[in-house]
Amino acid sequence: MKSNLIHFCIALISITMCSCDNSGTRIGSEILYPKELKQLHKNVIEYYLNLENDDEIIEELLQNFQEDGSWTTIDYSNKIRGGWPVKNHLKHVQSLAINYKNKDSKYYLNKNLSKKIYKSLNYWLDNDFLSTNWHDQHIGVPELLLPTLFLMEAELSEEQLEKAKVLLDRAKIKMSGQNKVWLSTNVMLRSLLLRKPDSVAIASKAIQNELQIAKGVGVKPDWSYHEHGAQLQFGNYGLSYLEDMIKCYSFVHNTPYHFEANKIEFLRNIILKGQQWILWKDTYDISASGRQLFENEQAKKATRLKACIHKMKVLDKAHSKAYDDALDSKILSGNKHFWKSDFQVHRTKDFYFSVKMSSKRVVGTESVNQENIQGYYLGDGVSLLSTSGKEYENIFPFWDWKKLPGTTIIQDNKPLPIIKFSDFKTNSVFVGGVSNGENGIAVLNYNRDGLKAKKSWFMFDNKIVCLGSGILANTEYPVTTAINQAFAKGGIVIGKDDEVETNVRKRKEINPDWLLHDNIGYLFPNGGTINLSTNILEGSWNKVAKRYRPVILTEHIFKLWFTHGKQPKNRKYNYILVPNATEAKLKDFNKNKPFKIENNEALQSVETTDGTLAGMVFYSKGTSRIKGGISVNQPCMMMLEEKANQLIISVSDPTHKLTKITITISGNYKANGSQYVHGKTQITLQLPKGDEAGKTVQLELQKQE
Repeated sequence: MKSNLIHFCIALISITMCSCDNSGTRIGSEILYPKELKQLHKNVIEYYLNLENDDEIIEELLQNFQEDGSWTTIDYSNKIRGGWPVKNHLKHVQSLAINYKNKDSKYYLNKNLSKKIYKSLNYWLDNDFLSTNWHDQHIGVPELLLPTLFLMEAELSEEQLEKAKVLLDRAKIKMSGQNKVWLSTNVMLRSLLLRKPDSVAIASKAIQNELQIAKGVGVKPDWSYHEHGAQLQFGNYGLSYLEDMIKCYSFVHNTPYHFEANKIEFLRNIILKGQQWILWKDTYDISASGRQLFENEQAKKATRLKACIHKMKVLDKAHSKAYDDALDSKILSGNKHFWKSDFQVHRTKDFYFSVKMSSKRVVGTESVNQENIQGYYLGDGVSLLSTSGKEYENIFPFWDWKKLPGTTIIQDNKPLPIIKFSDFKTNSVFVGGVSNGENGIAVLNYNRDGLKAKKSWFMFDNKIVCLGSGILANTEYPVTTAINQAFAKGGIVIGKDDEVETNVRKRKEINPDWLLHDNIGYLFPNGGTINLSTNILEGSWNKVAKRYRPVILTEHIFKLWFTHGKQPKNRKYNYILVPNATEAKLKDFNKNKPFKIENNEALQSVETTDGTLAGMVFYSKGTSRIKGGISVNQPCMMMLEEKANQLIISVSDPTHKLTKITITISGNYKANGSQYVHGKTQITLQLPKGDEAGKTVQLELQKQE
């Protein structure tokens, strides 16, 4: 009897000591965390419980649930590298756990649901499903597993937690950019689950260290985002980076591991100076999406970005008006050149236009995990114009990938090569842009696979002048320049010599003055051999990404292109894009030319007829006739804007190699360092260096009497 009493007292003391253990433990259904981790744990739980929960989704999941803990809708033998569908199992378990712990769900603390969560979690832990992609094991699986472990911790057995720990331990802090953020977040949450404050601190610091301008992959000085080398990845890794940084900021808020004060400003700049530029009418720019050209993906990415903006409104209340404006496509107008990414955007409240280029510096795109397998030319001057936001929505199965809008391509009969991401470069050096924030010019001195062409885009107010010269190739196949390739919508109107033809569907080798389709006008000031079709085409998502079944679909596609013939030599083209055009507008522009244009191998220039705005691409040192004569001593890009007695000059170096440039202008102007000699003003501009090489430099000249 005495012995039993002693044992009972020892047990009671043990329980009491366990209940007060400040290191954190689990007592019955109560979860305890050490003091320094309590707020972090609370934030994590609140974050997951605030994720969208839908009882109808749970009902559907339960209908397909099997007694062994699996789902009938999942093929567990699938090993595909990209979009591994077996991970949906963990997504389903997470959804069950969120609804189980959410007081607003009818499944809140439902015992039957708890059993199914237990079974489904065991099904994964016992089988440890593996894909052939390292990303799934080190990043994807731990990321999807952790929410369930936190939400269900009080009901999990020690055996379950030990098995889960094996899977979580695969995440290590390494790599850089978004991969490092993913891995570090997994390590931080695993450390929280294991009650390891020191490891939480290390992981939190690793995440915050990626919230800075990156020397390699990550956020660049122009607020674009790179991953997998110098490659624009706004919508793939860059969007995930933004989402995860906001998530981690929410996790560590009001904890010892909180973000430094300047990090919220950095996140703000990522959105307002970067991401918002490529969001247009609930659509995310194709050219900013990386390799993820999936079904409905442009709308999904837009939704994800908008969700980030809404969250930032809460975290950064002082700038809520700016975030509201970012959510309205009609607010942001102007021009931005991302000089680190060979990418330029021009937009107004009525239209969106972008040009994506590549060079020896910048990778144009990538094809990884059998995704984007037709995208060989996606970085070769693709020019997308949208007014409705629907022109290219899910167009990928039907695109002629050798006639992407804006590109000049050899039309051979070979299949497009699938190559490593580092090989999606051109041999071009003179690639870049100049921008004054309102208007801009992009240039691509194209050199790839034996084809050369000097291509430029002058984005002036509500029109885009597209020029090509010096087109050269020794090939037995025709060379074409694609003007556009979008969904056909209604009839086409063609104007020639004051005569108008309506409801046109198809034409070969025509020479119109202008053409109108789906509210977009095409002006041809110097003519050219143009082809037009609106055929019903067959296509399949399987030809875009192998994750899709080879189902054949059909659509009407509008396609417009120049033909330059075989073995072209010094061929050229010239066309003007007019968003929101009408027949009356096009007739007027054809009669009263809006621009003076020069287009040759040495110089491409555009000047408005009133002379207030002009742009020049100097492919070599030389002189333009604009403003009575403007000379440069180095190849460069220049824009001029005349205001009262001012001449505002914007200059950039597309090679990113020059340190200075000397400009000579007819007339007497004054600025710091200027010299007036023999009726001409000369000034030497210092150009940006290092990470800012290629950025626009502006100078204001005062006209002297």
